[in-house]
Amino acid sequence: MAIAALFVQLTFLADLIVVVAQPHHVSTTSVSKGQIAGFQAIPQRLLGLAELDSSCLRAANQTIKCHERVDELGRREYHGSLGDIWLTDLLCAPSCKQALDIARDNIEMACAGSPNLLPGMTVVSVVDSIIAGWDETCLKDEQSGDYCNHIIDALDEYENIEDMPDQELCSFCYGAKLRQMQKSEHSAYDREYASMLEFVNRKCHIDSPVAPSQKSPPDMSSWPRTCSSGKTITTKEGDSCDSIALANSISSSTLYYINPHLLDCHGIESGMELCLPQTCTTYTVQEQEAADCVEISMAGGEGRWLDLIDWNLMLDSRCTNLWSTDPFWGHVVCNSPPGDKFIDEMESGFSEHPGNGYMGGPGGFGDGYKLNSRAKPLTELAKGTTKSCAQYIEAAEGLSCAEMVVSADRATPMDLFLQINPSLGNASECDENLKPGLSYCLKVHPIWGGLAKMEDMEDDWQEL
Repeated sequence: MAIAALFVQLTFLADLIVVVAQPHHVSTTSVSKGQIAGFQAIPQRLLGLAELDSSCLRAANQTIKCHERVDELGRREYHGSLGDIWLTDLLCAPSCKQALDIARDNIEMACAGSPNLLPGMTVVSVVDSIIAGWDETCLKDEQSGDYCNHIIDALDEYENIEDMPDQELCSFCYGAKLRQMQKSEHSAYDREYASMLEFVNRKCHIDSPVAPSQKSPPDMSSWPRTCSSGKTITTKEGDSCDSIALANSISSSTLYYINPHLLDCHGIESGMELCLPQTCTTYTVQEQEAADCVEISMAGGEGRWLDLIDWNLMLDSRCTNLWSTDPFWGHVVCNSPPGDKFIDEMESGFSEHPGNGYMGGPGGFGDGYKLNSRAKPLTELAKGTTKSCAQYIEAAEGLSCAEMVVSADRATPMDLFLQINPSLGNASECDENLKPGLSYCLKVHPIWGGLAKMEDMEDDWQEL
């Protein structure tokens, strides 16, 4: 078989899923008139849940000036030919490698005081994994200057590595590719690749290390969170967000959202503990339905299209990212209310004439908004929390901000949650600022700012 195909097959044999996938980071890259905007060094969804000091957070938010596809190179997979010389040249620009190295140095220095992004995963390891993938992808032949991946793809096909002629087996690129993979703990290099490299070294009289890295997946056992549904699973070989969602009747996007250590929905590491969201009636989105939430909500579902947004965290307020690959969270959606049946207080009257106010997102009645503006706090109200609140939630020990906002039938966006509860600060400070026993607003009136001013005027009048 072809050498590149042999590499890929061995990756599968080693239980490492090889995929062509989009990145999990927040990407802001665009290529226009030769200018590259770059992408954020560390995924925003992780930064919002990690406990990093201010200097580390600034470094983690820096922009890496590389083509957006470079962000994909951080996945633990075989990095083969991109199939396009022009694209490869863009990704492999020397300025990109310089930007990666500078970003790594900045993070390493700035994060000395809070080096862990998650338990068992350092902040700098995210950039290290991208650098490892870049080095594999951009490796060139010493003599011709051609990309090694292209040279390996052009080699003749053989059933076994032992059948390869010495001229090809001992070529610079064939051995250098394996050695490049062996050097990094972030690569797909495993025992099967080690066996190949050992054979190459013996036949070609080269002395180089062959043992694979034994680095294990991050240990999330000490991650300070509770599971609001009370249901957890331990992943097994071959699991994906979609397979877990189908097996447990849950939303794959919500599964991704509430498990911050879940970085790859295509091939999930075995032995990982995941919190399951509330169950629901599920529907698997087809590609032709990529941007049609109305059609999907009607496909055996119980709600309107804005319900689909509320029941599936990660979907934006216009459902435009339903077929998202940046990040990828699967295609299984909830088409009924997660958990207990949701009773919409606005069903009467507004369902037939929704108007602009029923579009969802800020200002609509979904996504954190509710018309009943005078609920009673469960306990003492947190400092600064709006009183124009339709639903409060009490903070409890071990309950994170992310879990609080997803605890309602209709999830509240984090940015709105922080606005109506100013004592929580920003997303990176939220968990630290939560005070167990205090009440925080979870659902607010659509014109809560105006109501708050009226409340202040009433208070002033009463004081007079």
